[in-house]
Amino acid sequence: MVMSLLAVGGYAQDDLGDFLQADLDDATLLLTNYMSPLDKGLGYTAGTGWYNSAKTHSMGFELTAMVGASFIPSKASFSRFIQSEYNDLELLSPFDNNVPTVFGPEDVYPEYRIVSTSETFEGPGGNSLEEEFGYEAVPLPILQLGVGVIPQTDVKFRFMPLIEFDDDFEAKMWGVGIQHHLNNYFPSGDELLFDMSLFVGYTQVDSEIQLTDTYPGEDQLGLQGLSVWNIDGIISYDLSVFTFFGSLGYNRVTSNLELRGTYDLGGGEILQDPIDTKTNYSGLRAAAGLRIKVFIFSLHGEYTYNDYSMVNVGFGLSVN
Repeated sequence: MVMSLLAVGGYAQDDLGDFLQADLDDATLLLTNYMSPLDKGLGYTAGTGWYNSAKTHSMGFELTAMVGASFIPSKASFSRFIQSEYNDLELLSPFDNNVPTVFGPEDVYPEYRIVSTSETFEGPGGNSLEEEFGYEAVPLPILQLGVGVIPQTDVKFRFMPLIEFDDDFEAKMWGVGIQHHLNNYFPSGDELLFDMSLFVGYTQVDSEIQLTDTYPGEDQLGLQGLSVWNIDGIISYDLSVFTFFGSLGYNRVTSNLELRGTYDLGGGEILQDPIDTKTNYSGLRAAAGLRIKVFIFSLHGEYTYNDYSMVNVGFGLSVN
């Protein structure tokens, strides 16, 4: 699964400079639409797996290694080219106005025409992971530590160490969250058959890709930064070694996409750091999962839905 993340970053993004042949406003919109499924997939995945119970630790800790993945729906393989949204650009092909995104087919290259000059250029195709790996998903490996610092409250830290691939692509992630147990706020809360808690978390995912030389220039990089906020209400029920848990919450993903470096377009036109754009994605999310804990060892699985379907599985050591 980690290899599929590297494939997306290392192969599908390296020709993003192709978009610079259009007017900068048009190029920014093309880039945003092209990268949107990856932004959502990485952002949604980064926000999963924060908890596997509504209980918190009484000065204890939990160390968990997990893998989360967002499954990309087939509709996200293409984005709709809407002529009225562009200043100086029209689509010549495909004729149905559906152009590939980063997860689109590898053999479809849209052809555009700059209206003011009648010049044409070809945009990048997709990078169909299903053809290469058998599934269309965005995975993230995550290592997380949760510590009970004060009664009824856990502070959680998570990270993905820097991953590098072929000197062209690198990605890293970190996050921090707080989970607070709520039973004590209700009369006879300690006698309830279930536990309730509130969670708030922040995650940052950063990736960098060396771009191919569509144009002469220096230090040509594609940068992607994702900021993810989660607010979740959690409920869980213990039955022997099993814990059934569910949550309902809200998350917000802010994507910052940049093309940095110098790009010599010819005719004396040189662009410096041409694109820097932010896009927000937000919505409600619901999750359900199961944890099995024997002594200090635990194994959990979770399914989450928030526009995309997500799964998270992990193994942990937990001391209350």
